[in-house]
Amino acid sequence: MIKELLFGSFLRRLGRVQLGLMMIMMSYASFAQTQISGTVVSDLGEGLPGATILAQGTSAGTVTDFDGNFSLVVPEGATNLVVSFIGYSTQTVGINGRSSIDVTLQPDAETLTEVVIVGYGTQKKTDVTGAITGVDSEEITGRGVTNPIQALQGAVPGIQVTNSTGRVGDSFNVVVRGQGSFSDDATPLYVVDGVIVDNIDFLNPQDIAKLDVLKDASSAAIYGSRAANGVVMIKTKGGSSIPRGTTVSFDAFYGFKNPARLPEMMSYSDWNDYHLSAYMATTSGYDDLTPEEYYDKVYPTSSNSVLRERVQNLDGYDWYDAVLQPGMQSNNYVSIAHRNGGSSYTIGAGYQKETGNIEKEGLEKFTLRSNIDQEINDKFKVGAAFTVAKSETQRGSRYAMQEAFRLNPFLHPYAVDAALNETDELFPNPGKLTDVDGNYLINKTSTYNPLLEIANSSDLQSQWNTIGNMYLQYKPVEWLMLKSTFSGGLKSYRRGKYSGVLTNDGAGNNNLASSEVENYQNFNYTWDNQVNFNKQINKHSINLMGLQSIFVTQTEESFMSSNNQPFETEFYNVGSGLQSSYNLGNEFRKSQLSSYALRLNYAFDEKYLVTLTNRWDGSSLLAEGKQWQSFPSVAVAWRLSNEAFLSGVSAVNDLKLRVGYGTTGNNNINPYATVNTLTQQTYYDYNGGSANGWVANSIANKALTWERMKELNIGLDFAFANRRLRGSIDVYDRLHDDLLIVQTLPLETGYESIVANAGSMRNKGIELMLTTTNVQTDLITWETTFTFSKNVNTVESIYGQDEQDDVGNNLFIGESINAYYNYEFDGVWQADEAELAELYNQAEGQARVKDLNNDGVIDPDDDRKILGSSNPDWTGGLISRLTVGGFDFNFTLSTVQGVLAYSRFHENFENVGDRGRQKLDIDFYVPENNVGLTPRPSTSYPQARNEGTYWNQSGAGVGYYKDASFVKVNNISLGYSLPSSALERLKLQQLRIYVNVLNPFTFTDYTGFDPEWATASFSTGGVSNVITQLGLNLKF
Repeated sequence: MIKELLFGSFLRRLGRVQLGLMMIMMSYASFAQTQISGTVVSDLGEGLPGATILAQGTSAGTVTDFDGNFSLVVPEGATNLVVSFIGYSTQTVGINGRSSIDVTLQPDAETLTEVVIVGYGTQKKTDVTGAITGVDSEEITGRGVTNPIQALQGAVPGIQVTNSTGRVGDSFNVVVRGQGSFSDDATPLYVVDGVIVDNIDFLNPQDIAKLDVLKDASSAAIYGSRAANGVVMIKTKGGSSIPRGTTVSFDAFYGFKNPARLPEMMSYSDWNDYHLSAYMATTSGYDDLTPEEYYDKVYPTSSNSVLRERVQNLDGYDWYDAVLQPGMQSNNYVSIAHRNGGSSYTIGAGYQKETGNIEKEGLEKFTLRSNIDQEINDKFKVGAAFTVAKSETQRGSRYAMQEAFRLNPFLHPYAVDAALNETDELFPNPGKLTDVDGNYLINKTSTYNPLLEIANSSDLQSQWNTIGNMYLQYKPVEWLMLKSTFSGGLKSYRRGKYSGVLTNDGAGNNNLASSEVENYQNFNYTWDNQVNFNKQINKHSINLMGLQSIFVTQTEESFMSSNNQPFETEFYNVGSGLQSSYNLGNEFRKSQLSSYALRLNYAFDEKYLVTLTNRWDGSSLLAEGKQWQSFPSVAVAWRLSNEAFLSGVSAVNDLKLRVGYGTTGNNNINPYATVNTLTQQTYYDYNGGSANGWVANSIANKALTWERMKELNIGLDFAFANRRLRGSIDVYDRLHDDLLIVQTLPLETGYESIVANAGSMRNKGIELMLTTTNVQTDLITWETTFTFSKNVNTVESIYGQDEQDDVGNNLFIGESINAYYNYEFDGVWQADEAELAELYNQAEGQARVKDLNNDGVIDPDDDRKILGSSNPDWTGGLISRLTVGGFDFNFTLSTVQGVLAYSRFHENFENVGDRGRQKLDIDFYVPENNVGLTPRPSTSYPQARNEGTYWNQSGAGVGYYKDASFVKVNNISLGYSLPSSALERLKLQQLRIYVNVLNPFTFTDYTGFDPEWATASFSTGGVSNVITQLGLNLKF
């Protein structure tokens, strides 16, 4: 509460400062008496660029700029303005002696359109020649997400958005049209109000007005060397996107998080059977023992008396319940927006809080955003925008979750007293329980107590993000605009990790504490100078944009860790550790990108559209002679629906064919790859002693250049049946060339490897987006949107050739970059196959793999194959929007199909190579025996402690490849909005209450935490949650 009050006080003071600045700026405003100025906006308050304004009965006319503003000299005698925009009903407005006129256009149901964000401007969707898709503010906030990028899940074809770990504060993985580099990083370029950022995790979803994705090269080429992975354009609320007057909004929700889809582990009795069977593989002569004698071998009273008693009494402990807890999440956001004539500003402040499923895990985030725009006069306009975000994420223990799942169910967390009664004291190692004299009561698997891990571990991440821009715009005449924009971003990050004495790490450090601190700081700025020529000449529409830009980025990083610290003061005491344990590191990087760009948008008679783009980038990352490169593109479109031969076809409302070809690049290059680097890890004999020396660490590659992507995109936009059926379909073929790869060098060079442009990759696919209006009456509206994407990724060449695979680096010509290459699991050797198994040096009960060439030998060169890929066969989504009177009911689902994942979770819990840890409820093999265990001739899982050669290979065990396909209901929401009559009485613009359920259902065969993060490291992956939110939208 105190935080919120202080934050609100700060917001009010900032608001007064902003208002003061506005008053000063407005005092300079002046308008010529012979001119009419104004703004044309949509029904949602968004500025409409390119709207036509004509003085009725005269030849005088103009078009609005990118923010929807216009200025027109009206001939004497003109009484009306005619305002039109494709997709909206034409409106005639009386002048009545006014010099300032603002117009709000209403959508035309027959030709409804939208405005999309393109690089360095906006454009009517009907005029777009490339593949651009996105979501608006309503869709983002309606999903109830805390990370805005999550709103793209299932909503935009061609984009795969997956949660990286499921834990609080962790990022999402975003891939646009498949991975296009040999590095794991397929992250698109993020541009927030013109500022380049590495992600948008720091933004509050309520801040965003629109989010568009430039998917194809012809659209993204305007960003040149940084656009090969796609471009995500984010426009925050402000400027012409807000309605006239003053609006105050408050949006809030509170959510309850409950762990869901918990893996089904072994029951008490099943684990006992597994544990008993595990000793059969390691106890010689066990078949000569009676069941009682065998039981004494497994649970000897001398060292496992307590465990034996617990097993006999089925006295287990629920580690799930002890470690996991419900969580919460909330988002509170307040904003003030004002627009009057040529002045507008917005101020928004948000506070987010979330707790995890383990004690101490949590996130707090504060955001503050302000946008201001001011017309100085009919020629000059200025503006500024900034966003500040502060977040703290506590991740707690990295071991707690994994240890809680690993501990066998008969281990309890507490110590015992002299009478062997449990106390309230937590015992560090429940699998090695001792009495007060140090004698073993349980002597089994060594696994640290997760409750102590939680209490004595910390992983605190603190981050500041500040981005902002300022611009000056000059329009000497209606058809010419000059604009200069300076933008910058500062990111400061600190991560401190600490492990106390009573932790797993502490036990390994002589029962002393350890910690580490990482600091990261990045500052970047961009200075863009652009000129726009925008002219309508009869049926010819010409828009020419020229750009000069400079981008500078500088990064500093440092790291320090130590152990054997004498004091437990978290990571702040990192300098007190054992000096010999110090691990220090630091890094400095700086680079500059200088650019020029031209873009021509031409349209004739609103039928034939052409976009020509070229960007020239020069980078300091590359060697002289390789620094400059051009990235051209061309796209054409034909609006068939405007042709005479379709004018009489009422069923066709819109039909546009698009074809685009372009080139983009990837500048993800090590800044020191083109220079020789040195290392100090060498010692020389100096006067009988040793001295540090420097030696060459890498060889420079002066020929290094950009990774380049060339793409052909063919698309069709359509709307039929009075726009009740509308959408788009795109097919594409993108070739990624000159890909960076670490190439091994001959020993004679003195170097191990060099980074070179020596590979190529291809992504080919199809995307479909279809929206249907199923019901539309005065009372009921029901719309559904379907998305479908299929992408095929193949490695085309490596090291300059297209025939020889590189098995060591998992690169296979004609296969996916993320292919899995291994032996194929073929069941378990049965008792009647023992002789055949022996020929393969295997035995009954062990995992069997296929002898692909049937030569009687399992050979890595001849018997491994491509098993599948972590790239999906296809992805899709469904969004349903139903409104009945004041009620709204919406749901969203997404699906990912044909995914094979090497599951680290199953590597832990289907690993039958140990006998003391908990397992998934699996059907493990048990041979015929005389010790009282029921035989299990399983063909799915090998015998405990007799798994064979291929089951448990580190990182490549044949049993851990899992189908991670899923269908997930992302959210279901039900809301109610007060009718306008009630709002008028309450003097409100909007009042909506709602309930929203996130991730209520997941349909999958995957048995781990969640198929969405099936490949995540087990130590970082978290459980899945069902989140129930109660929310309020208030506007007045």
